[in-house]
Amino acid sequence: MTRDAKANSADAQPEASQARPVSRMSAIPRYLSAVFSQGLVSGFHFILNLTLVRLLSLEDFGVYALAFVLAIITSSVSNALVATPLSVYGPAATNAEEQSNIESVLGSFMMFLLGGLLGLGLLATSATSLFNGQTQTLMAGLVFVLAYLGRQYTRSFGYSRFDITSVLIADVVYVSAGAILILARTFSTSSLGVVDVLLILALANLVATLFELSRLLPVSRWSLDFLKTRFDDVTDAYAPIWQKSQWALIGAVTTVIVSQAHSIIVTLAKGPAAYAPLAAGFVIFGPVRVIFTTIQNVIKPEMSRAIASGNAAGALRQTILASSISLIAVSFLVLATWLAWPLLDQWLYAEKYADAPMRSIVFMWAGITLISAAQNGPFAALQSLKEFRQLALATVYGSILSLVLVALTLAFYPVHYSIVGIMAAELFVVIWVVRLASDSFGSRISSPRLA
Repeated sequence: MTRDAKANSADAQPEASQARPVSRMSAIPRYLSAVFSQGLVSGFHFILNLTLVRLLSLEDFGVYALAFVLAIITSSVSNALVATPLSVYGPAATNAEEQSNIESVLGSFMMFLLGGLLGLGLLATSATSLFNGQTQTLMAGLVFVLAYLGRQYTRSFGYSRFDITSVLIADVVYVSAGAILILARTFSTSSLGVVDVLLILALANLVATLFELSRLLPVSRWSLDFLKTRFDDVTDAYAPIWQKSQWALIGAVTTVIVSQAHSIIVTLAKGPAAYAPLAAGFVIFGPVRVIFTTIQNVIKPEMSRAIASGNAAGALRQTILASSISLIAVSFLVLATWLAWPLLDQWLYAEKYADAPMRSIVFMWAGITLISAAQNGPFAALQSLKEFRQLALATVYGSILSLVLVALTLAFYPVHYSIVGIMAAELFVVIWVVRLASDSFGSRISSPRLA
């Protein structure tokens, strides 16, 4: 990407005669394919998590869960800076050249972001290992986080191109590689450690990322072009996008804090072993929450295109549909968990977590997941409407509330009650964002020029 790309970034003027790339599927097959694709990945993680609850020690499982939390937090940062602008600005571009330039700017920025994270991670690993000597674990965690970020970027890129097929095939590659490697490692050794698991998942993510990227772009564009790219060129071209994405970044970090404040506070105050039962109770609902993100990634390009064409009412219908589908899916999962609880408890928790009130923990997570399901549509809508600042403010206040409530409950009550603070904060956020989305759509539908 050169300086010429600046003129054709997010604010570039359209060339009416040039059409953007058309989607390869109509909307409904895209949604179904994306849900199946993420369901495959979430199903793999679900089975893997249930297996690791039994195989890993309490401390190892706590470290594994924390590595995923760190991956989710850093992924939220990259989503805010790269993936969300890609899904909002790319589909709303008025011609192929403008879309290509946006992709070039954001792709180069993502590469620099990964490089910066690698450098910071190596410094942090070196400093931390001096005190506790856990160099292998820290390095495995760093490699996993980097590979996870790369994979999430290519998935978002595929969705922004409406190329669900590439995402689906790459997900199959990831699940197949991960399952084969985990099984091979399990049968080749008497004990499976957290370092093994993190490195295997990192390798599977890397294979799927390279495979998907090769389908979406010519090798020359994402490798040779990047080598010729200057950092100041990228930052200059990214500047117009930064005006919006800085608020998306704040919102992304605080959104994770709203739902993960307990993982930070409990681990610091009580250690990974005390956090492990809370993480173990979350494994049943963790995969379905990842599906929420996928629904958002699929629906945001559709909403952005509808809003850009003045069809705010259509985007509102998609908002309601996204939350409705999410709520229905979680309701079925909660019902299945309730019906199968004796079996789940005996198989998952009776042996290692007998001293923890796992039933209470699991069903508190069920309530939290239902609340977060209602947020799904409004979150996607506000991002598509480019209301990043208003969305960020909602999650900033929610994250403060979450941290305060978790700390207070942990100070006066048993550890598992700390997630009550998460539930209250999630409820606060969902009320705020539903009202924001309603007001934003109301003004655009009544005044079509704003759409």
